[in-house]
Amino acid sequence: MLKQERKINPTWRSVSGQISFRGEAVPYESTLERDFLVYQSFRKDVIDIVAQPIVIPFRKNGRTYHYTPDFFVQVKMHRGISGYDDRSMLVEVKPQEEWKKHWRDWSIKWKAAMQWCKERDFRFAIYDEGRIRHLALENIQFLARYKNLAVDEREVAAILQQIELMGNTTVEYLLERFFKGYIYRPRGHQIIWHLMARQKIGFDVWSDIKNEATEVWHEPTK
Repeated sequence: MLKQERKINPTWRSVSGQISFRGEAVPYESTLERDFLVYQSFRKDVIDIVAQPIVIPFRKNGRTYHYTPDFFVQVKMHRGISGYDDRSMLVEVKPQEEWKKHWRDWSIKWKAAMQWCKERDFRFAIYDEGRIRHLALENIQFLARYKNLAVDEREVAAILQQIELMGNTTVEYLLERFFKGYIYRPRGHQIIWHLMARQKIGFDVWSDIKNEATEVWHEPTK
């Protein structure tokens, strides 16, 4: 298992901090890295996330240099799903403008990272804002405000029991079933968003989660 090779220290030049993943703190050095971690840490198929995971030597102009990618993301295998690359990945997070400007100079170290990954059946990927800031991230950030919502556990239990009984249903059905009337409906939305944020119920994070037609389903307790 890979471990962090370089300590990330606070700096006035950038936004640094930590994201909690399964009880462990994963550090970041920019808002783009933070947003990358927010989405990856929400994925249920991600097993582990390691910052600054490996030091890879590479040769350039007759000299040996060392390259440390930003993250290693270990994922569960989903063999058999067409078009889905489920290999664990070594990741470099860079703004698009920056990597396009320097890609000729940086391509040598990235090729070394690709070879390192190929030898281990991983993949190397460059993530910029186009691959990081998407609808799923917007949904996760929206749900975050409801994650610590104070809820009536009896209401939560009733909702979860209903979803388990049905297998899958819609937000609209749950609102009509438990929060009928315009006075109670907003509270119903909040509780359902709370359950989504806590991943107590299944839903498509790439869908419009504010739409009452959103489908939700039972998530077995592990």
